[in-house]
Amino acid sequence: MSELKSILLKEIAAHGPISVAAYMRRALTDPTHGYYMQRRPFGAADQDGGDFITAPEVSQIFGELLGAWMADLWQRMGAPATINLVELGPGRGTLMADMLRAASVLPAFTEAAKVHFVEVSPTLRALQKQAVPQAHFHDDVTTLPPGPSLIVGNEFFDALPVHQFRRIGDSRDDHWCEVHVTAQDNSLAYIDRAVDGVPFSAALAACLPAPIADGAIVESSPDSEAVMAHLATHIAKHGGAAVLIDYGHGEPACGDSFQALEKHKYTDPLAAPGMADLTAHVNFPLLAHIADKAGLRLAPIARQGPFLEALGLNIRAQQLMQASPGREQQINEERLRLAAPQHMGHLFKVLGVAHKDMPPLAGF
Repeated sequence: MSELKSILLKEIAAHGPISVAAYMRRALTDPTHGYYMQRRPFGAADQDGGDFITAPEVSQIFGELLGAWMADLWQRMGAPATINLVELGPGRGTLMADMLRAASVLPAFTEAAKVHFVEVSPTLRALQKQAVPQAHFHDDVTTLPPGPSLIVGNEFFDALPVHQFRRIGDSRDDHWCEVHVTAQDNSLAYIDRAVDGVPFSAALAACLPAPIADGAIVESSPDSEAVMAHLATHIAKHGGAAVLIDYGHGEPACGDSFQALEKHKYTDPLAAPGMADLTAHVNFPLLAHIADKAGLRLAPIARQGPFLEALGLNIRAQQLMQASPGREQQINEERLRLAAPQHMGHLFKVLGVAHKDMPPLAGF
């Protein structure tokens, strides 16, 4: 039994069940036992300690294409003397390092770029400092500096806590229960608890399918809404754009997407809090709705595969194959993992938002 599970069992026995969001927050960011506070989650299946691998770790091409995307957009927006280059949840710093290397073909851009990382994990911050020594760190998006900003978030929103609400009765009634985590026979288990009225925001309600069936789960992430609202307000006020990449749904949807990953295998999210990565699918229509309400211009929600191919994925892969004899198969496998429908190509979505005076965003 994980140490955090033992602690939670005692706390729940004393004080009662906790929401899925509270459980997720505690499991990921508990100062002593939280997953991101104590572990190094990133790594391939054959690397000791790695639980999952993200696109920047799959291939250098991912970061190179986004670096070129940023540099091109900076130039087309008038090449401001200073630009905040912001990454949300930078992992090991691999994505930003690859972006800066690719963007160095435009030296004026890398000179103008001031790198800012939004990261809460001390363990990951140490790795990020090694990869990008000049980065400035922020605990959250509220302390990002003024000025035009180009923002990238890859697998950031999926780790923000979600509440789960279950509809009770037909869609004409507003009867809901919230899913909680309780203690049961020395284990953690789910339990429904009734709530009054519609327990989530009007913004989320506007982005759900209709009707919502009896028993359907609606996932609500106030943290995600708050982060997106702040980013949108920042861009609307100071200029710039954001590209957000994550797995999730591009159309209104309901359903239980709460999941855990340990050593590249799915596991019970309640089995060992603090020892596995916990995530939920990102509601891209909701993020787009929030940006639209802030007055930003939206690009159509895209799938990762076509987006990367539009930026030159296949061309860059061919260049690397020609420059790296003997690695052709490996490079092609990496390309397929990023873009093929059965891998990351369709599950991962891309949202691009920009100030209304920005030029069109490439790749959409």
